[in-house]
Parts: sequence; C-alpha cells; structure tokens
Amino acid sequence: MKNHVFATLGTVLSAFSFVACIAGEAPQEIDQEHGEELVSEAEQAIKNGTAASLGEAMVVRVSKPNGECTGTLISDDRVLTAAHCLPSADPFDYSVTYAGTFRPVSGVLKHPSASSGIDVGILVLTDPMPLGSLTEYPEVNVADTDGLIGREVTCYGFGAQDVGSSCTSTAQCAAGFTCVPVQNKCFKLSATLRKGDFTIISNPVNDDDFFRLDVPNANGQITLPGDSGGPCILDNPDWGKKHLVGVYSQGNLVSSSIYTSREAFASWVLDND
Repeated sequence: MKNHVFATLGTVLSAFSFVACIAGEAPQEIDQEHGEELVSEAEQAIKNGTAASLGEAMVVRVSKPNGECTGTLISDDRVLTAAHCLPSADPFDYSVTYAGTFRPVSGVLKHPSASSGIDVGILVLTDPMPLGSLTEYPEVNVADTDGLIGREVTCYGFGAQDVGSSCTSTAQCAAGFTCVPVQNKCFKLSATLRKGDFTIISNPVNDDDFFRLDVPNANGQITLPGDSGGPCILDNPDWGKKHLVGVYSQGNLVSSSIYTSREAFASWVLDND
C-alpha cells in the first residue's frame, strides 16, 4: 500500500488480487468509539507503507485461486475480507496464514448484497487459530459512516509495495518489479504487512455504504493490488479498543482508495461471527 492502503478497482482488483492479492462494554448511552453521548445509534506493503506487526490488527494473508488478498481475524476461526477475493464457492480453494500458522478453510460466506457492491465476505477456518482466550480482535460495531468522516485511521495490507512504469511484459520493468498485464503497470510485490495512516473522507457515490481515504497521504502512501480485503482500524485509546471500520474494495493507484464501510456489513458480520 502507499502509506495509506492498497487495491485496484472493479475488475482490475479481481485480476490483481493475485498480487498479494475487545474487552468490556461501555454504558449503553455512550459511543464506545469516541466516548461521547450518543444522539442516535445507527507505517509499509501499502505503497511506501510502514512495516507493521501482525498482532496490531490481527491481519492475515488470504491465498485464493490465482493469487492473494488480505483479511482480518475477527475471531479465532473467522476471517473478514473482500467478496471479490472469493471468486470460488469451494472452501478447498482457500487458505489463511497468520504469523506462520496455516489454516485451511471450511466455509465461504459472501454478504447477501455482494453482487450489488457490498464487497465483503467471511472465510470460516477448519480449526481455530491457537491464539488464546485473552486475544483481542478488532471490534466490528454497528454505527453510521457519517461518524467516521474526518477521523484518522490506520489501514493495513499485504499488497504491492510500489508501482512503477507502464509495461506489457516484466522484461520492461525495473529490477524487482513484475508486470501485471491487466493494469499494464510494473509492481514491486511484497510479502510484508504494511500500514499507513489516513484520513477518512466521504464517498461521492453512496456515502453510507462506502468511504474513501484522503490519498495519497503526506507520506505519499496509497493502497495497491493485494491490499484488497485489508482493514482500516480506528484505535480508540479512551476505551482501549480497536474498531474495524472498513474493508478495502477498490482504487485507481493514484488518487482513490475506496472501502466498504462498517455501516454496510456490521450487522451481517455479527450474525455470522
């Protein structure tokens, strides 16, 4: 990812995904993220990103047909990722790796509105990850996208580290870069989890179900292919919790990184956790 988060766009994302394509409860009338009274409930694989610790956000690598994506452990046997990272309904086509621990998959779930653009899915692991009962997973809660606008989040991905020149073959790319024909661009692939800090801005089309990142950020970071399915995390030190507020869906490698917002998927995720 650039120092923000990675992905491509629409069909390009699907073709590129091969590239590497909570403790306690707050009082009922308090916003657990921001510590405010509720009015209503409703630092590098990212381009130029900073190397991140897996445990910061429980981020995993998702192996899929023809490539890899990124995902997030939301429990010891559930991985949240992008629906476009799940082209097959066969669980045997997928596996998940976290901190060197490999797990096959026993179930593939897509959001009921995935075909309409809610780009979110869940992989069910055959066996739980051996992480212990005190492991804290990023929390997914039901809240409006409006409350995220202007917030700073940290976004993660296992995607490409950098984008280079145009190409039709890898022979035209600089050393260490690989040509991705669908995009006709050279990419430096990465097996390192990276992160970037970004500001959430409103998405001009459907500003409830999606948000965008203000990219590139001050460090020139943006999401790249392979970051698909990766999370944006809102860290709330007031409550000692990390909230998963978005899942990377698509981008144009230059000025757009679009995430499916928790408002669109939280209720479904909680029903399938």
